[in-house]
Amino acid sequence: MKTKDKIIAVSIELFNRSGVVAITTNHIAKEMDISPGNLYFHFANKEEIIRQIFRQMQKETYQLWLSRKSGKLLPPLEVIEMNFELFWKYRFFHREMYYLRRKDPLLSKLWKVHINKVLKLMTVMYKRWIKAGWMRPIQSQDEIHFLVNILLATASTFLQFFESADRIPPRKHVENGKKYVARFLEHYTTGEMKDQFAHYIQSEPLG
Repeated sequence: MKTKDKIIAVSIELFNRSGVVAITTNHIAKEMDISPGNLYFHFANKEEIIRQIFRQMQKETYQLWLSRKSGKLLPPLEVIEMNFELFWKYRFFHREMYYLRRKDPLLSKLWKVHINKVLKLMTVMYKRWIKAGWMRPIQSQDEIHFLVNILLATASTFLQFFESADRIPPRKHVENGKKYVARFLEHYTTGEMKDQFAHYIQSEPLG
């Protein structure tokens, strides 16, 4: 692994473990057993590292919402699972995004562009699910807008909200998040997909 890529990987691990505020570039360099000067050769400061991690998260998120598995459309439950795994992988962003956006105006602009693109990709994916016979048609653009906005808002703020109110392990919050989103989206399912959602939701009680 190249040094620059390793800096990103180690930074994600440390930010997830201890939070962005507590971690400095010196901590990252020490964890990698390199000099701070070596780290600064690749990134001028911590903000640059965070932006690069954000771009990586963007790329993986877009790949998910655009992806097809073996040429086939990904079903809703699989997308929910994969999407929450991405939230978990980059969980420090979702825990601290309000702080990070206030601290870095450029990151704030990137975040707004990202959210708008994800909402558009979610809308396109839902329309594909309709064609596949998995979701019921929605004639109102306002309802589609409501649906994708509430889904993204719920999923992306789930950890931040529930970690502040409950003491169960953070990973359990992610599993619960999948069930909450599935439970909301179940209302829009049809045919065999509705049965799959019902089975998924009932497979394990919410914690």
